[in-house]
Amino acid sequence: MKAPSNISSLNSAYLFQLEKHRIDPDSQLRLLNQFLLEHNCTFSGKTMPTLLKPNFVSRNQLQKLKQTVEIMSTALDKFIDLYMGNEEVRHIMKFSALENELFRIEPGYQKPLVISRLDAFLNEDSVKFLEFNCDSPAGIAYADILEDGFRELFREYPLFENWRITYTRRQDLLVKSLLLCYSQYRSNARSMPEKPVIAIVDWEEVSTYSEFQLLEKHFTGKGYKTIICSPQQFSIRNGRAFARDEEVHLVYRRVITRELLQKYDQVGAFIQCMKEGLVCCCNSFRSYIVGNKKVLSLISNHRFQGIFNRKELKIIKETVPWTEILADKEVTFRDKRVHLRDFILENKNLLVLKPANMYGGKNVYIGLETGQETWERVMNQQIEDESWVVQEYVDIPTDIYPEIGDGISFKRKYVNINPFALLGKYSGSITRVSDSAVINVSAGGGLVPTLGADPGTR
Repeated sequence: MKAPSNISSLNSAYLFQLEKHRIDPDSQLRLLNQFLLEHNCTFSGKTMPTLLKPNFVSRNQLQKLKQTVEIMSTALDKFIDLYMGNEEVRHIMKFSALENELFRIEPGYQKPLVISRLDAFLNEDSVKFLEFNCDSPAGIAYADILEDGFRELFREYPLFENWRITYTRRQDLLVKSLLLCYSQYRSNARSMPEKPVIAIVDWEEVSTYSEFQLLEKHFTGKGYKTIICSPQQFSIRNGRAFARDEEVHLVYRRVITRELLQKYDQVGAFIQCMKEGLVCCCNSFRSYIVGNKKVLSLISNHRFQGIFNRKELKIIKETVPWTEILADKEVTFRDKRVHLRDFILENKNLLVLKPANMYGGKNVYIGLETGQETWERVMNQQIEDESWVVQEYVDIPTDIYPEIGDGISFKRKYVNINPFALLGKYSGSITRVSDSAVINVSAGGGLVPTLGADPGTR
């Protein structure tokens, strides 16, 4: 990853202390993993995969992230409103009748997008958004625990006597955001209690279940009774919502909308609670609209840009790579009209093919790493139903990370940064690191904290 000079010097000094054993990297990694295990920072029941170096970013980079994330969040809220009112946009997006039925449920609070993670590449002061994880983003609690773990290690690092490190308490920001939405919701539902019981809702078997336990502990510590439950455990009794025999009022929805629809016959009471206004649900189902990668194409299309102001248009142009819905049609690429099918076949190394509505890095084909035969097969299989997108390839940032096993080695790895937005406000970031260009923890990557760093005494 191309970094500002001060961050490059910090990275060099940090790796030097590991290489020269100014600190013992083996014991440091053991301590870090023990800290994560003791604090329940796990993935699929095992210690969260991580590496012994954070992603350090400069003050200017943090300011750039904050600006781009907050302006883009406002643009995404506007797009949700556009979708709800524009038949042409709804036709292009091609959501199902059941999905649109969920979108018609009024959130009951001002901003439809409460919790989002705008996954990006950061190079020096350049930000490129590859997708918007807006339906049910994970990582807020994990990011806090990872930062706490590194903060403990850094107490013994003389290197940081001359650096100011920025930490973020995302869980505190999350609580405030959820309660603000609930307060707005309650203004039109006075029968709801002032102090809600919170339900964290997802399937029981998900790999991120430990994060729900972290959040339950945090919410409870703030004085709010909290339960973890599945959508199937909801019921309605005397006009009130119950889950696991506990009356609930505020749902922190972690279950993914697409998966919910796959089990629609099992979750009727859960959805009915939203329809009847018995609970405040964050995120609303409308957040799912902008989690679809087709949005990257539509917000860049001049036909639909009348809703955006000058700042939003500038950020969209700067941060969204060329993206088109995969279809047999003519499009414009770098001011030239091209036939998309032929263009994809002839320009494989410039492009990436990916499903519009999947997560976890699944079925992503990077042209540079895909054989021509496979590339053509995938395109031909997917070009008819318009459920995939083709995107211009963006150079993936890399950085050097330590690998600790039988001794220590240093390896250049792919990096992406994942800034959170809560009610449109930048709320810290997490970073994913991988040997693979398709970077995802569920696909074998590792998670490290994103820490602001500035020269100066603590």
